[in-house]
This record gives sequence, C-alpha cells and structure tokens, in this order.
Amino acid sequence: MRAWPFEGREAELSMIDSAFTGPDVDAVVLTGPAGMGKTRLARQAVAALRCGRTAWVSATAAASKVPLSAVAGLMPDDARAVGALELIRATAAHVRSWGGRRQVAVGVDDAHLLDDASATLVAHLVTSHAAFVVMTFRIGEPVADGLVRLWKEGNARYIELPGLPEEVIDRLIDHEGPTNLDRRGRRRLHQTARGNPLALRELLHGSQPGGLLDLVSARLDRLEPATRYVVELVACGEPLAVPILEQLAGLPALIAAEDSGLIVVQRSGARAQARLDHPIYGEALRRLPVSRATRAYRALAQRLLATPLRRREDTMLAAVWQVEGGAISRPDLVRAGAWQAVGHADLSLAERLARAARAAEPTFEADRLLAEILAYRGHRAEALRVLAPTPPADIADRVPWAITRAEALYWAGDDAEAAHATLDYAGGHHAAEACRSWLLFFGARFRDAARVAAEVMDRTDADPRSIVWAAAAGTAANGFLGNLDLAEQMHCRGAELAIAHAAALPWATVEVDVGRCLAHLADGQPAAAEAIAAAGYRAALDGGAAMMLSGWALYGGLAAAARGHLAQADRLLAEATAGYEVNDTYRLARCCLAAHAAVAALRGDPAAPTFLARADDLAHPSDRFLHPWIHNWRAWNSYAQGNLAAAAAAATTAADLARAVCMPAVEAIALFDLVRLGARTDLTRLDAIEHNLAQLLAGTTRALASRDGGATLDAAAAELMDRGYDLHAAEVYTAAAHRHHRHGRPTRASLAEAAAAHLRTHHPTARTPLLLPPSLTTRLTPREREVVLLAAHHTSPEIAVRLQLAVPTVNNNLARAYAKLGITSRTDLRKLLRHAPTPAGSASPPRAAGGGDTA
Repeated sequence: MRAWPFEGREAELSMIDSAFTGPDVDAVVLTGPAGMGKTRLARQAVAALRCGRTAWVSATAAASKVPLSAVAGLMPDDARAVGALELIRATAAHVRSWGGRRQVAVGVDDAHLLDDASATLVAHLVTSHAAFVVMTFRIGEPVADGLVRLWKEGNARYIELPGLPEEVIDRLIDHEGPTNLDRRGRRRLHQTARGNPLALRELLHGSQPGGLLDLVSARLDRLEPATRYVVELVACGEPLAVPILEQLAGLPALIAAEDSGLIVVQRSGARAQARLDHPIYGEALRRLPVSRATRAYRALAQRLLATPLRRREDTMLAAVWQVEGGAISRPDLVRAGAWQAVGHADLSLAERLARAARAAEPTFEADRLLAEILAYRGHRAEALRVLAPTPPADIADRVPWAITRAEALYWAGDDAEAAHATLDYAGGHHAAEACRSWLLFFGARFRDAARVAAEVMDRTDADPRSIVWAAAAGTAANGFLGNLDLAEQMHCRGAELAIAHAAALPWATVEVDVGRCLAHLADGQPAAAEAIAAAGYRAALDGGAAMMLSGWALYGGLAAAARGHLAQADRLLAEATAGYEVNDTYRLARCCLAAHAAVAALRGDPAAPTFLARADDLAHPSDRFLHPWIHNWRAWNSYAQGNLAAAAAAATTAADLARAVCMPAVEAIALFDLVRLGARTDLTRLDAIEHNLAQLLAGTTRALASRDGGATLDAAAAELMDRGYDLHAAEVYTAAAHRHHRHGRPTRASLAEAAAAHLRTHHPTARTPLLLPPSLTTRLTPREREVVLLAAHHTSPEIAVRLQLAVPTVNNNLARAYAKLGITSRTDLRKLLRHAPTPAGSASPPRAAGGGDTA
C-alpha cells in the first residue's frame, strides 16, 4: 500500500506556521471527525516548523487508564515515582530546558483521550511558554477543561478541519484507486467518504462500503492471527514497550504488524514504543470479544510481572493489566495501584482496583482500602457495609478502622456522636484525634475543633499526616472563631510539613490551604480568601485533579459572591456544582447551590428559587458549619422574590445561628445585611460582638441612620473595600454620595459617586436596596416598598398572592407609593427602578423561609 501524498491542507499548514512564528498564540488545536487527517496534518506541521527540537505525544484509550502514561516520553529519564504535581513540574522543567517556546514544538495526537494529569501537563507547557504545541482531538468528544481554556482564553488557535474538496478526493482516488472505476463508482466513493481521507482509504481497500468502524474491522479480520495478536496487544497496552511485544508475539509478527500500517514504532529517548497508527483502529479493536481482550491483558500482565518493575508507571500498569486480564497473582500491586490512583484523584479507577484486590485477597487492608475509597466517592452506606462494625483486635488495624468507619458514619448518618464514639476505639491515637478535629469543625464545634487540633500538633509522637490534618482543621476553626493570627500560625506549620512530605502526602497542601481559605472567608476577609482559592485552583489545574478543581471552584465562588463579583461567582459555582454531581465527598453541593441561589437572586436570574430548592433537598446535619451562611443566602433569595419580611427573618436566623456556634464575623455580616435589606437591626447586639468587622459595621449602621454621616460612610466604604467587600463598599459609597449632595458638598459627592461607579464594574447587574434611588428608601414604608418592587413586573392580583394580601390592600399601598414618588403609572415606576431588583420567580407564592434546613 503506497503512502498517500499530502493533499488539500496547504491553507491549514500555513495557519500553523503563522501561529508558530507570530506572537499571538502558543498552540494550535486541530479538530474534526475521526479520519479527517488531523494526525497527518499535525505531523506534517510539526516536522515543518523551524525549531530546534520536536516531540510527539500519542494519547490512547489504553494509556488514559494510567495517569501520565501518555506523556512518559517527555519525562526526564531520572523521574521519580512521586505525586502528579511534582512529576508535572519536573517534566515541564525538562521540556523547557530544550529551549522554550521558540525552539521546541510538541505534537499531541488525540488530546481528548488524555488523562487529567497528562492534559494538565500539556496545558502547562503552553501557558508557561515551555513549548509550542500542535494538538488534535476528535470533534464531539469531551476534552479536559484545562485544554478547552487554551483556545477560549486566546492561548491557542482553533482550527476545525473541513472535509477534503472533491478535486482532492479525485486526485487521491486516481493515486491509488482501481483503473476501471466508472463514474457511478467514483460518485459512490465521494458520497460515502464525504471528504474523509481515512474513510476513502478504507473504501478503496476494504471488501465492501459501509461505516468506518465496520471497514476497519473488516481490514483487521484479514490479518494473519499472529499479526492481529500484535495489534490487539498494542490496542490494550499502548504505548507498549517493543521488548514486551517481541517477547509475547515474536519479531516476525511485530514486523508484519508494522508493515500493515496498523501500528507504528517510535523511539522516545532510550525506549522504543509501539502504538496504533490511528485511533479508529482502537475503536474497532475495543469491540473485541471479551475472551480476546482478556487474553491480551493477561499476557501483558504476566510479562510485566516477570520484570523488576523499576519504572514509575510499572506498578499502575501491573495493577490495571491484572484486573483487565481477570487474573490477579499480585493483589498487593493492585492495592498499591489503587493508592496511586487516589493520589492522582482518579477515584473511579481507584475503586475499580480496590474492588478487584479485595475479591482476589479478602483481608482487613483490602476492606479498609475499598471502604475509604467508597467514602471519598460519597458511597458511605456501602463503605459501612464493607468495613466490619466491630474493631479489630490488632491496634495497628484498629486505628485506620476507626478513622475510616468514623468518617463514613459521620457523612452517612444523622448521629455525629456515633462517629466520635468510634474514634474512641483508637485510644487517643494522634491520627484518630486529627480526624476528630475535622469532624468537630464540620459539626460547627469550632472551639473543640481548635482545641483538639492544637493538642495533636503539640504531640511529639504525631506523624506528618496527622499534623497536617490537625493544622488544616485548626486553621479553619480558628478563622471561624475570629482568631485569624492563630489560624495563620497553624497554617504555616502545616504548609511546611505538606511541602516537605509532598511525595507521601499528595493532598496535604490542598488540605491546609482549604483550611486557610475558609478561615479568611469566615473572618470577613473575602479578598484574601479569593486569592487563596485562585492559587489553589491553578495548582489543581497543574495537578490534573478534577475533584480538587471542584472544591477550589466552590471556595473561589463563595469568596467572589461575598465580594459581589457576581459573574465570576456564577461561573465558578456552576463549575463546582457540575463537579459535585459526580463526586461530593463532604456534602458541599448544598452549599454550592445555596450560594448560587443568592448570586442568581442578586443578578435578577429567575433560576434563583430553583437553585435554593435543590439546595434544600440536600439538607443534612453533617454540614452544620454552613448553616449561618445558607440562611443568609436565603435572605437574598427572599428579597429578590419581593418578600422583604421573609428576607429579614432569614438574615436574623443566620445571625442567631452564627452566634450560637461562635462565628463573630459571620454574625456581624448577617446583622448588617438586615440594614442592607432595609430592615431594622439590633445595634446593641452588633456593638457587643468582639470582632473588628463588627465594630466597622456598627459604625456604618449608625452613619446610615443619621441625617449626614457622609465622612464616616466614606471611611467605612474604603475599609470594606480593603477587606474585599466590594458590593458592600459600593452601597456605602452610594449612600455617602447622597449625603454629600444633600449637604452641599458636590466635590465629595462626585468622589463618592466615582468610587461607587468603579466598584460597580465588578457587579454591574447587582440589585440591592442600598443601590436603589434614595426616594425608595427614605419616603416609603417597608410594605409600600415591598409592593412597589413587585409592581414593576407583576399585576396586583399576582402581588396579592405572593404577599398573601387582599388585592385592594395591594392597590392602596401602590397608590400611596405613587403619590410619594410623584409618578402615575407602572411605566414611570419601571423608569425609576432602572437599578431595582427584578423579581426572580413566577406568580406562585414563595417557599417558606428556612424550609429544608436542619439547623
């Protein structure tokens, strides 16, 4: 079979060359259906680029089962078996040492098949300018978020390949087609291939026309048995070391398979590896009978197990191939592979390996491993069934049993005390007490959590893992209590240990940083919390851990919501919600949805009540530390619905809950939100809160209630802005501008208005009472304002239903409001309310405030 000429892609080749030589992008993405010539074009382009060094990465379905296997050829030869983040950083530095973006080009074929960690490395090579990347992926296939961002954020040029023009198809037919092909046969080839060169090739050399996979299957069926066996081995294990292939199938069969064009052999450093020449072959081979696939995997596992298993990826390959082959002779390696998968945050693979290891060798360690992974995945009831309800006799087994079972009990049921009682079986072991500190934190027992965490950190027998756990919990708990300095001290020690033991504790840095982010958020420092979350999100992208991305998206979304950066909060919370639909280990989906409801309400999004209803459906006592926040978010949902009384009630409940569990800054914010909602707050109670944020908000409240107070409001707004409360600051600057205008200070009024306008660029769609025209907040009674806000978008009967009033009562309130405002119609009212909230719901009565919460 002759090689085809490179035809019909000259324009795309020129685009890639221009992208490489120009300054605008650092990558090109080629996409299209299978067989459209993406790989050929990418290879041609990479080879033609004027650079000093090129490399090629071939993603495969088989390689995607083993994190970072696809990019093993880019790794330094001395790469150690450490966590994904360290390997990614080491590999990126290795590639960068070749000369950087102007001197290095990397081709990545079938990027949609990359595992998360490999995709993260590729994205990092682009964004760090370590190399120019030309990647391909099949259109319609899911692609890792980090790669999608490359072209969405302008780092890569996106090129979707069209079918080849008819004249090019004709030239290809003439190049290799039968000489006696008539016009009808040629038209059939055009119609069936539809510009797809691979389909055309298979039509010309296959026995009959049909679907692309059927054509490939027919071609595979014509291979000699030994040659097909080589192809099957490669399909199951690609990229596969050539020595293994040669030992299993023999050199003649390997040569025949390469000559067939179905596999290619490439050299990466000192390694020679075989892979399928095109993913369409893998698609066909994945329809192998189970017995044939089992035979291939079993042979690969046996061959690998006969080696010393020195390479970083060998343990994982040995685990996966044993499981796929259905014959586990080394269950210890399968368990080790499961732990590696947990370290890579690939919990689906981890569970599969753990189940297989337990079935092959049912031991306590196998039970505990599976139970822990099931708990991570949110399958808590099954985790409890897997792990024996009685403690093991051996203390070495009893400690991990107590920790795993206590976590499963806490997150599965309503009895937190049963979880703590289970930890007692560990006899005060430092690891069990570190676990207890986290459970106490989630149960909103912050003082106890901080005390237990400090005790663990003071113990001389505590290992690094226990100290990191305790540091994370203690950092968060002290932040909630308002002890931010102590929180920072705990975080500093935990972070040092996390860095020092990164290989053994791949999640440690995430754990302590989450604690710090929550501490700043609960202490009234949303700007600092947002910065921590952003850094964590970037690190999670570097590490390729999808579940960590969901967590950082949530914390970043909460910080953005607190700041009033509504568009950013909406995006991050939507991303987190999608992630928690797949895995919600710590029942954070409820928090995510409730915060999203508040953001949607402030933006006038009609989806707000739906988000809140979904959050209420997920109510569970295990997330008690979130309850004050959830009620405060409920307040803004009620406000957007036009129910100001329900909004004030929800904010009051939020303050009461925060006070009950010692969250001073959160209590102060909830009490101040009563002012922001246009209701009365308990100023004496606000004064009594021992926290600097409470003192700031108490002074702001007094200034808002006074006839002037413009200077105080200016200073308060500036301090709120320093903390990161941009929406609050915009509201207070707006009020200050009104006071300065009223008292004849136009320059100061202009300055305040300018500051408010600048802050409003972060939340242009925000709708809160303090941003309303002053006539609405000073002339109308609360009931009149409630009716007016709804009247812009609803009829009087609809308002009556929502507020449970008689229609005449609604009309009377509306008439008085019109007279006070000097308007005569809903048209006038809508003009006046150009910044007022747009009620988010329909005409049905709103849900009762507090519904569904278990606080």
